[in-house]
Amino acid sequence: EKTYSELGQMKNQLLSMSLDSFNHLFEGEDPIYKKMDQKSSNEAISSLKKDLLPLFEEQKFKDGVVKVKKYIKLLQENLEKQK
Repeated sequence: EKTYSELGQMKNQLLSMSLDSFNHLFEGEDPIYKKMDQKSSNEAISSLKKDLLPLFEEQKFKDGVVKVKKYIKLLQENLEKQK
C-alpha cells in the first residue's frame, strides 16, 4: 500500500512534470524566452495563467505556483522590452 506521503510525492512529481515543458525556455546563460516574439510570449503567458497556475493553486503545489508566477513576470518584462 502507498502511504499518504508517498501519494503526495507522486502528485508533486506529476505536477512538476507539467511544468517541464516550460522550464527549458528559462534555463541556461541565454534563455530562449528572451528571443521569443510577442505572439509566442503571449501564448506562453496565457497557457501559464489559464492552465498551470489554477491547477497548481488548486493542488496547493507552492513550488509550482512560485515558478509559474516568476515565468509570467519574466515573459511580461520581455514583452515590455520589445515595445
